[in-house]
Amino acid sequence: MKDGDTVAVFGCGPVGQLCIASALLLGAARVFAVDAVADRLEMAQAQGAEIVDFDMEDPVETIRELTSGIGVDRAIDAVGVDARAPRIRAGTEPAFADEVRTIAPQQHPHGDNFRPGDAPSQALDWAVRALDKAGTLGIVGVYPERATTFPIGIAMNKNLTLNAGNCHHRKYIPGLLRLVASRTFQPSRILTNRVSMADAVQAYRAFDNREPGWTKVELKTAA
Repeated sequence: MKDGDTVAVFGCGPVGQLCIASALLLGAARVFAVDAVADRLEMAQAQGAEIVDFDMEDPVETIRELTSGIGVDRAIDAVGVDARAPRIRAGTEPAFADEVRTIAPQQHPHGDNFRPGDAPSQALDWAVRALDKAGTLGIVGVYPERATTFPIGIAMNKNLTLNAGNCHHRKYIPGLLRLVASRTFQPSRILTNRVSMADAVQAYRAFDNREPGWTKVELKTAA
């Protein structure tokens, strides 16, 4: 990412919010934030992102319209396998149903926890299609090894560069700590809830079910 880039972030959970902040700190001229959870979109907008509600409009068409038909320079998939299909489309496509059975054969193993998305590769597909030619796709959303769906034809014909995987965090921690110490960025601004460690399971359930107001939680230990 470099000064003046246009960036699309798919997913506005805690990871997506930090991706938005990082893009702006790295000099992005415009950041488009794609999600359908109202309070997460509001948080993204408060950071300076232009928001797109995929339950209300096609995110790829909207991003292309907002970039004069060009698309973005960089796209980040901050969702991974938990992606869901937009409500503007009736029902889950058969291909997505097959993906869910393959990727998440066991659901709700402990009561109502772990509710996977109904369209595991949706955010990935949108991200590839929203990119301009010679753009860069970053995948920080988590996918299991069983996931095999990727729009390789579109990516190849666009000459895209792909970066994916878990962050080698030790490389970045010193620089990040300097940003926090200088108050250039305050991570606490994405914090929405503080609960005791004893309430961790209930807190995760609220987050997993995408209940309003549950974006990032601090678990507090007893004194």
